[in-house]
Amino acid sequence: MRFIALAFLLIFPTVALGGPKIVVDNPVYDFGEIKEGVIVEHAFVIKNEGDAPLVFTRKPHTSCGCTVAALSKEVLQPGESLKLVATFDSSGFGGRHVRKEIRVYTNDPQNPVTVLAIVGYVRPAEPHERSAWYLKYNLYLLVDLRSPEEFANAHLLGAINIPSSELVEEIKKFPNQVLIYLYDDSGGTSSQAASMLVQMGYRFARALNGGLVAWQRNYGNLFIEFGEEGPFTFQGEPRGGSYSIDPQQLLSRYVLIIDVRPPDAFVAEHFVGAINLDPGEIPEWIVDHLPRSFPQGVRLTIWCVDDDGSRSCPVAKYIRSQGYEAACILGGLAQWKNRYGPFLLISAE
Repeated sequence: MRFIALAFLLIFPTVALGGPKIVVDNPVYDFGEIKEGVIVEHAFVIKNEGDAPLVFTRKPHTSCGCTVAALSKEVLQPGESLKLVATFDSSGFGGRHVRKEIRVYTNDPQNPVTVLAIVGYVRPAEPHERSAWYLKYNLYLLVDLRSPEEFANAHLLGAINIPSSELVEEIKKFPNQVLIYLYDDSGGTSSQAASMLVQMGYRFARALNGGLVAWQRNYGNLFIEFGEEGPFTFQGEPRGGSYSIDPQQLLSRYVLIIDVRPPDAFVAEHFVGAINLDPGEIPEWIVDHLPRSFPQGVRLTIWCVDDDGSRSCPVAKYIRSQGYEAACILGGLAQWKNRYGPFLLISAE
């Protein structure tokens, strides 16, 4: 009888002794084909089908380009399950078949290391298609501190209007790590405002030296949007301060965001400073607002956005065909939110 019992334990050890058992539904996720710059996200379902607690003995380990969210539990009781969310950033993997692995470590005696994988093909992005990362790296907040009436008569393209008297409260809507350019007519108010914002923790706040007066003297009406009264000359004596910078710093990396979604979608949510245009309006807008060539040292990048890239990418390709630097966010606003949440997205008031 003892011999029979021993033989049973040798042949069926896991049944006899019991223990935790890790099971993963579909341990390999194939995303098919995506364009370079898109983020893939997938939730692996991990179950404990054993009869003892399943303990995660260490954090999951991932290969380069893949990340996982923190485990929601350190222990799964028999019958329990959890989701392990993994993301793969395809930036830099264009033209490659990829396999990105996640190793999960548990006390399952038969399977202490479980390998999960995200696989697929990353198609190279075209010149006008870019990851949201590129826009994030170059994005800034351009703030006009003058009155709404003055703003309506003339302002820099891509600027938002926050009168100086409202700046302390309104600026709190934006993260303090963002680069901020402030301007007014002659630079006096904006230099004081920049100093104040730095003291408030907005350490990347800077004023455009000399304001619109100096801008117009040095660059004419470049990137200035005039109102119904048409062009005019700004008056005043250019001023600066300790947190004032040469406007050339802004002009060397000037960014315009064109949102090609319908007006109602734009009103609901859009990038701060974005311009809402129908794709059919783009050719005329270019003629009316952009010169055929720029002064030395001026670099303009036009970013086209929509929800998923289906409208914005063809528009970006067209603008590039007209001789301007333009790009769309691969995957549109959905990919932006996936990476950065609501960063610098606002609702129209």
